Amino acid sequence: MTNPMHEPAESGDSDDSVWEDLVRRLEATPGDPTEPASGDSPAPPVPGSVAPRGVDPGLFSMHPALSGPRDHDLPDEDEGSFVPEDPPALGSGNPLLTLAWSCAAGAPITLLLLAIFWRRAPMPLWIGLVVVAVAAAVFLFARLPRHRQEGDDGARV
Repeated sequence: MTNPMHEPAESGDSDDSVWEDLVRRLEATPGDPTEPASGDSPAPPVPGSVAPRGVDPGLFSMHPALSGPRDHDLPDEDEGSFVPEDPPALGSGNPLLTLAWSCAAGAPITLLLLAIFWRRAPMPLWIGLVVVAVAAAVFLFARLPRHRQEGDDGARV
């Protein structure tokens, strides 16, 4: 059963004339957007529509305040550019912090895998994983700095 409100348009429908006018304007030469392409006859105007006008090319230029980080040229000389320090080795971190991150991320993933593959896992295992995940998250939140350091603009992690 077809929807009676969704019938195909007839050839004399006003949407067809609007579509043909749009196609005609898009195929027009770049010099004059209102002039039809060669061999095309202009479509009849649609009642209530406004005749197309020339477009100001200044509309498509960016305002200096709206320019992005890639919209400028870099200077030729290097003006004291920032060189970051080498990161520390992977094994040189705080082992307790590494364990907390592993538990905070690993316990929820383990809970998800248990829910998918081993639904009849013992209840102490479920509760233990939830407690481990919550404890690791509390530990990580407790280690967050409480005050901003002087001269720190937040650019470094």
